[in-house]
Amino acid sequence: MSPDLAIIYCRMIAQTLDADATGQAALLEGTGIDAATLEKGEGFIDWPGARRLIANALDLSPRPGLGLRTGLRALPAMHGAMGMAAMASATLRDAMVLFARFNNTRTRVFSTQLEEDQDTITLGLDFAWPQDQAVRFLTESALASAFACHVVLRGRPIEDGAVHFNYPAPAHGDFYREAFAGIRVVFDAPRVALTLPAHYGAEPVPSHDRDLLWMAVRQCEARQEALRRHGSLSDQVLARLRDEPEPDLAAVAHALHISPRTLMRRLKAEGTAFQALRDRTRAQRAAELLALPHYTVAAVARELGYTDVASFRRAFRRWYGTQPSDFRRP
Repeated sequence: MSPDLAIIYCRMIAQTLDADATGQAALLEGTGIDAATLEKGEGFIDWPGARRLIANALDLSPRPGLGLRTGLRALPAMHGAMGMAAMASATLRDAMVLFARFNNTRTRVFSTQLEEDQDTITLGLDFAWPQDQAVRFLTESALASAFACHVVLRGRPIEDGAVHFNYPAPAHGDFYREAFAGIRVVFDAPRVALTLPAHYGAEPVPSHDRDLLWMAVRQCEARQEALRRHGSLSDQVLARLRDEPEPDLAAVAHALHISPRTLMRRLKAEGTAFQALRDRTRAQRAAELLALPHYTVAAVARELGYTDVASFRRAFRRWYGTQPSDFRRP
């Protein structure tokens, strides 16, 4: 699937510019969308259109840092069902898991990975397009949004951590430090990422709501299913995984008549990875089986190939932000 961007993010760019009718016409020139679509559209703009809109916006902006200012407006509610799922999560770690898992329902310009060690918990962003003016704008915007969302989810300021940009400090570097107040700003970093202290992950999200979480996750899954209908290598891998829940990378690559290395490279270009697709298949199958009253949690774990129930429970919490026993609706 080619990179794209949700139109609501284009709408936020326009709102940040606060452009009049003439300015809005200039913003949309050459993008392939009109004013009515920008105002009310809920779909996506393709990557050439998004790049043109960003270029137009930067030409129209009278001050630097437009990407940062746009990102700071993109609070959880602006991220659709993905944002609702994050707001309904039990802990900040659970919310970060869902942002990483469902990022592709809002954009395929970049993918998000969650990594954690003893000291830090990190959301890393991997862009599917070489760095240019548009990618740098979205880097600013995505990290500013991630920072602002975590402040909202915590219900109080972030007082430690860092944001990492994989390019040199720009002329308006002071605005970065203002936008990310309370945490370090690192330029020329190896990758794009937001890093927080590991203990933040266990903090409760004040807006946690189990029923809302369940509904929002289902909406995100439905969106991912709709995206798969467009057809891609990811779709083909998912089809193989659904037919045979536990084939390894080599077996899937052989079935698709490509090498394992080529399979990994092409999946990365689509913003995903083999393990992520296998996890997604397991998560969906787990939800389906738990909906059946005669399946115990232990039976579901065995069905999915887990050697012990504890491992399955940990995986399930990573997928859905709750325990398998709590997932079943009364």
